[in-house]
Amino acid sequence: MLGLLYLWLQSDVMLTQIPDLLNDWLRQWGFFNAALIYIILYTVRPLTLFPASLLTIASGLVFGPWYGVLFTIIGENCSANLAFVVARWFGRDWVQARENNDIIKWEAKLSDNGLMTVLIMRLIYLPFDAVNFGCGLTSMRQRDFALGTFIGIMPGLVSFVLLGGSVASGVDNRITIIGISVACFLLGIIVAKRIRKHNLGTPQS
Repeated sequence: MLGLLYLWLQSDVMLTQIPDLLNDWLRQWGFFNAALIYIILYTVRPLTLFPASLLTIASGLVFGPWYGVLFTIIGENCSANLAFVVARWFGRDWVQARENNDIIKWEAKLSDNGLMTVLIMRLIYLPFDAVNFGCGLTSMRQRDFALGTFIGIMPGLVSFVLLGGSVASGVDNRITIIGISVACFLLGIIVAKRIRKHNLGTPQS
């Protein structure tokens, strides 16, 4: 994220022209048609391994912060669950055939703490697709994965959408937007540490 912020600050003229180009595309397709296309592209994105962060930032540029957050919540959750299901269908049997006792015990613990495990992984910003596919290969319940993902992606999602949407806001608002964006980003890490200490740090009986 810091790298993206640096590039943004260093390229004021070029980046502030991007919304005009994207708005031309919006006028051609219509706002909600463009939103539907965006959600579909985000949903199938893990099959191409195209970086999720770039699409998230683009949503802020194209749709603005409020609609950008809404459409990205839909697209990102669909994307995560699609990757989970693909990994479960096509990779789970292969993994099970190669499991030993240690892996089986680890998976049992993972299944028991699936929601909190996914929540923490999302909040500390582990690679999005690696978490999606990796969890799909385990015995984790999909409902735990889905709920942990839905909650855990929020701080980072809002942070990156704001970062994208603020490109067109001009230099005067830039520091404020960066502050909010970074605060959301750091909030996820802080919350993850608290959750881990409170829930996973407690000895199991």
